[in-house]
Amino acid sequence: MSSKKLRNVYVAGRRTSMRLEAAFWEGLDEIAQRENLTVGELCSRFAEQVGAVDASNLSSAVRVYVLEYFRAATPRRQDISCHPLAVAAE
Repeated sequence: MSSKKLRNVYVAGRRTSMRLEAAFWEGLDEIAQRENLTVGELCSRFAEQVGAVDASNLSSAVRVYVLEYFRAATPRRQDISCHPLAVAAE
């Protein structure tokens, strides 16, 4: 049984199917909402940028895009003020 979900999206006016893990669909939905776009509009934009013309290339491009989007939104480790964890005495 696959943990991937199949969904149809319109990319550049063409209906295509992509099979992605639920976490990537959720990330893609969140990005589209943040950017005030539909998932199809968002996929169309980066499909043009990366030249993804078939669903397998587009699925890979989506995974990378979602990862990079949230990486860019996350402060780097050296930018985070970390407090040492308290370790229980043995």
